[in-house]
Amino acid sequence: MKKNLFLTSVLIVIFSFAINAQTTVDFESLTVPAQGYYNGSTDYSGSGNQETFNYSENGTNFYVNYTNTGTYDYWSGFAYSNQTDLNTADRTNYSAYANPIGGADGSLNYGFVFSYLEDSLMFDNLVHIDSVKITNTVWAYKYMTGTDGSGIGIYENGDSLTLSITGIKEDDSHTENIINFDLGRNTTIIDNWTNIHLTTLGNVKGLLFKLSSSDNYTPYYFCLDNLTYSDAVTINKISEKSVSVFPNPANDYVTVSNILNSDITISTISGKQIFLKQNCNVNENINISNFSKGTYFLTVRKENKVTTEKFIKQ
Repeated sequence: MKKNLFLTSVLIVIFSFAINAQTTVDFESLTVPAQGYYNGSTDYSGSGNQETFNYSENGTNFYVNYTNTGTYDYWSGFAYSNQTDLNTADRTNYSAYANPIGGADGSLNYGFVFSYLEDSLMFDNLVHIDSVKITNTVWAYKYMTGTDGSGIGIYENGDSLTLSITGIKEDDSHTENIINFDLGRNTTIIDNWTNIHLTTLGNVKGLLFKLSSSDNYTPYYFCLDNLTYSDAVTINKISEKSVSVFPNPANDYVTVSNILNSDITISTISGKQIFLKQNCNVNENINISNFSKGTYFLTVRKENKVTTEKFIKQ
């Protein structure tokens, strides 16, 4: 195997995080119609085939398209719901698959998304995005586990349903970093609210969501809740020495350089902290041989400066 060369020193931006109050978008302030969900149907005027509606919570704007052809109706985008039906496996069920049932952390409301192509939400101001909680819908979960009654959707090795999250920058371009989260992969199907780190997207004015699957019949739905962000971070200083994490990908050890007197933590993609070291030397070698294979986030903190690097354990 070709060994990674030592990463040369480059100029990087170190962000200064002021003590900003974190904002959480949890859909709890929204009124859910008597039918148990909102998808635009209750606002539809009947004056045209398709109408687009938007609603907001805590500085975050969501969009839903409702279409009535005269023969049938359908919608796409960001609905929201408080349904808790874990049995019905079809498009009429607007329920999240989670335990306990309902929204994240035992809340009532949550976002319910149908995204066949791609859908975006937008913020009132430029923000520094932190995280979001994601789970499957009941229909998608039952399809992938083969318990929806159709008998055709059970996921096996090689099957996948992946949610990709991209940041929308201030100039309307998209971030180079893309967060990919598997709602289903092989025989592992997400069955509860899972925290997804989004900090590597940086400052954004919106988020773009896109689903992709190896199976053409998988229901393109997912649920989201507890989207958290803070005020956009400002550039504090250009460091002459960058924080480096190498090799990447790694098998047994990673070396973190240029971290004198810093504190470092390592977290899983779900947000669980699994490593902490304080008051580090200039360079630290970290044993990751017992880590499970996957993606991890290494965060370096020194005084009021924070930087996060992503690495992969093979």
